[in-house]
Amino acid sequence: MGNTTGEELLDASQIHEEFGISPSRLSELLRDRETTGCPEPDEVKGRRRRWKRETFTPFAKDYKESKRQLSGADPTHPLLAQPQGTLLSTSQVGKQILGHKSTSTLLGWLVDSPGYFPEPDVVETTAGGRKRRFWRVATIVKWLAERPGPGNPLSKTRTPETSALLDEGDPEELIDPKQAAPILGYGSHLQLNRAIARGILPELMEADEVIQGRITTNRWKRRRIGELARARRQAPSSSELAERRLEAALEALRNAGPAAGTVTITQLAQDHPGHGSAVVWEASLAEARRQLSGTR
Repeated sequence: MGNTTGEELLDASQIHEEFGISPSRLSELLRDRETTGCPEPDEVKGRRRRWKRETFTPFAKDYKESKRQLSGADPTHPLLAQPQGTLLSTSQVGKQILGHKSTSTLLGWLVDSPGYFPEPDVVETTAGGRKRRFWRVATIVKWLAERPGPGNPLSKTRTPETSALLDEGDPEELIDPKQAAPILGYGSHLQLNRAIARGILPELMEADEVIQGRITTNRWKRRRIGELARARRQAPSSSELAERRLEAALEALRNAGPAAGTVTITQLAQDHPGHGSAVVWEASLAEARRQLSGTR
């Protein structure tokens, strides 16, 4: 039996066979990784890219779930054949038209992914204080025609509002994941936290402040988030990034001298934002150590 451990390397064809993600779609997900959360390859040889099973499986599960949630949408539903100004309830939109089992997914979009799903056209508050939301037929028809693809809850066209976030506020201000997520192109703080946990954003693994409570919250200086966002959006090709990482690792090791053993991938990533995940930084640092040891 073949290797089925987390270290097993999977290429595009194997990912297609096992997870149902076509090579072309995989390339799109990788290209738009700042919004899709697609992990960078653990190994690149020429044009062949391979991912460790433990690297790709969590992303694939999230992708399939988001795709499942959107796949039930019915743009020909009879409710949408009504006059364009007709109001539709949360239940009608979420369950009947979008095909979700409950309305929690739709309401979650409004809270966690601002700008992804349209705000209600009408909001009523009942005598008991409960909010009732309604969307016009025209609003839902327009969204279904223009919505982003499954697995990517952000438009591939960066809006002026998102761009403006980069330069808002005091650079030394501490911001939490909910504030940082839209600046970095993530649809919610949950997506951002998952990306950090998976090592996709090693630059943020060390926070500037940690607030302990019922839920531990990390905060970073706005300056760090802005620098990372700009670097990720201006990232060059994978091969050029690999060269830059290796050069950065070699320089850090040489500068550290006898203390070269203290050089970490977290510090390298912070000094060079947008240059890759923890996995690829680790490989670059290991290669730099090998090269330097061979010259001594």
